[in-house]
Amino acid sequence: MSHKFYTMNLITQSSMPEQITVIDVVDSTMIKGRDMLNAGVSRPFGVVSNQQTAGYGKKGRSFFSPKGAGIYQTFVFDIQNEFDAGLLTTGVAVSVAHAIFKVSGIQVDLKWVNDLYLNDRKIAGILVEGILTNNVVTQVAIGIGLNILPTAVPQELKHIVGTLGVDVDKNLLVQTIFSEIVGDFSDYKSGLHLTYYRKHSYLQNKHVILKTGNADVEGDICGVGDHGELLIEQNGHVSAFISGDVTKVVLREIAGNGDK
Repeated sequence: MSHKFYTMNLITQSSMPEQITVIDVVDSTMIKGRDMLNAGVSRPFGVVSNQQTAGYGKKGRSFFSPKGAGIYQTFVFDIQNEFDAGLLTTGVAVSVAHAIFKVSGIQVDLKWVNDLYLNDRKIAGILVEGILTNNVVTQVAIGIGLNILPTAVPQELKHIVGTLGVDVDKNLLVQTIFSEIVGDFSDYKSGLHLTYYRKHSYLQNKHVILKTGNADVEGDICGVGDHGELLIEQNGHVSAFISGDVTKVVLREIAGNGDK
């Protein structure tokens, strides 16, 4: 049996623009990003690491972040106008998908609201956290964890966690992601990115169970709303859910053969 060889190229400061700080190992780039914001670092800026020891995603879930196997980054931006979490999160997902395609030629799917999928496996998570000043969102921290090397995924996670699976220049990919987000940031509220998001939506026409704080909601996904809401149909009635309402989306095979 042949095994494909992957090089473990690392992210280096010398390859980055001055707005991006590279720290080889960090507890969490999200935590470090907030520390840098509090220290007065000018926005937009980024912090990226080769390894996280306490990376986290939505609802504080742990994010597997081994050294050299992926890229783990947080970008911090000022919010100039009213904050729209749904449009920003879906927009950032599109920006990251564009960057991945530019660097690797691979087209990923977008699983509502903050995950990127390839071959039915999660390869990346995106976390958007608003930062309040006097009860108003004045900055936003955007965390992105992207798995690249398949050799690093533990056996017990291989049924849910995937990787990009190709050797890429991590330094170039980080710079491209940052450039795409910076270029698109001021235009997210237009919603123009939703055409791409809907075209590559992983959940479209799938039967799901939404785990919410109040109850489980089962139905068929019929689209994404104009503010990034997930639209689900139940007995001819369409309901819209924002990301803050949903703790988990479970794929359900209608025939009852299993979940994803």
